[in-house]
Amino acid sequence: MRIHKRMEMACLVALACISAGCSTSASAIGRTYYFSDCQPGAAKDCVPGDDSNSGQTERSPKRTLASVNINSLPAGSKLLLARGGVWVQGLMLFDNPRATAEEPIVIDAYGKGDKPWIQVPNTKNGAFLFGLYNNTNYDGGYTLRNLKIDGMGSSDWGFFLVHNLHHVTIEDSEITGFHIGIHSQARGPKGVTHVVIRNNSISRNKGMGILGQFSDSVIEGNLFEANNFSGSTFDHGTYLSGTDPYSGKNVTLRNNRFIRNSTVNGQCKGGNMTFHGQMDGVVIEGNTILQDSAAPQCWGMSITQGYNTPEWFRNFVVRNNKFVNLGNTGMAVQSAPGIVIEGNVFINTQSTPQTAIAIAGNRDYPNGDVGDGDAVVRNNTACFQSPSGSAAARVLAANSKVDNNVVLSGAAAKTGVCAR
Repeated sequence: MRIHKRMEMACLVALACISAGCSTSASAIGRTYYFSDCQPGAAKDCVPGDDSNSGQTERSPKRTLASVNINSLPAGSKLLLARGGVWVQGLMLFDNPRATAEEPIVIDAYGKGDKPWIQVPNTKNGAFLFGLYNNTNYDGGYTLRNLKIDGMGSSDWGFFLVHNLHHVTIEDSEITGFHIGIHSQARGPKGVTHVVIRNNSISRNKGMGILGQFSDSVIEGNLFEANNFSGSTFDHGTYLSGTDPYSGKNVTLRNNRFIRNSTVNGQCKGGNMTFHGQMDGVVIEGNTILQDSAAPQCWGMSITQGYNTPEWFRNFVVRNNKFVNLGNTGMAVQSAPGIVIEGNVFINTQSTPQTAIAIAGNRDYPNGDVGDGDAVVRNNTACFQSPSGSAAARVLAANSKVDNNVVLSGAAAKTGVCAR
């Protein structure tokens, strides 16, 4: 009888809330499932779960992620994986119409020890696939954190974000062993928006760390290390692009470290941070791009044309980044009218000459590319131990302001702001 009265009271409270216009929290009905699997490589004290378990407590975990249909879960649901566990997993599709930005579907870790290790060998497209080709559903609200996602050297992409998608957070995880760590293909009418890629190690992927298009998104605090280990000039640590009006707007890259990407036998031979296409409103700040040595074609940052369709880079700001031991050009810029480049440090301990910042001056590019002009280049420092033939800035763009860019050499190129 008491149970019935409590249920009746709960119903009356809910009806009163609805009549008053307040909202009930979706997290109140979100479900939590625990998982534990112990494939080879798991911790010694790993105890596997069983898919016949309820999965609703740590003491009765399920074993496989496939035992729960992630796309039928209510908003705010959580799938928690045991630390020290190992899963061998195929492609996992995210297309949950109930998920929201405020109440996302979450995959996270529980317990103590190493991150849950999800091995995804021999998988096409993505280990985690968000949507399908020609998907017009603008779904979103997914958070993945504290995981190790491993393509085992044989899978295409770790994360594949497709066409129309919003509010995806990938954080505090390790993404390794794929051809591309994170791949995003944005299309109309909405594109891929409100993505946060934060505090991950995106390393030792055969091709690129990140490839693709985003809008209203942030990439911050990540380590990009030893990606593109063939040194191909077509692959990079990150390669972002855009297509107006679907993608490439309002993107921030902040406080990331790019360490020895595109390196073969200790020498960088390809790209590190690259931008092509049609992009607007991009802030690049506080990043470090580091190599031990570099061939001439190793550029630290390329904001340049790469296609045979019209390209532009409007409202770009590049500030307070550090570039160490790149090739003949630290930062190359084309079709970026009004770009602001300030407070960056370029360190070159090699004997080869380098132009820290190079901005083209053409206003009549083919293919409809936007002309250069009105750049602001100020307060940058170039630390060249062998300064002969080098320059802090070569700016050919018309009506540009080039102020207080300094070249330091000799002992001054090793200390203070020039210290590695």
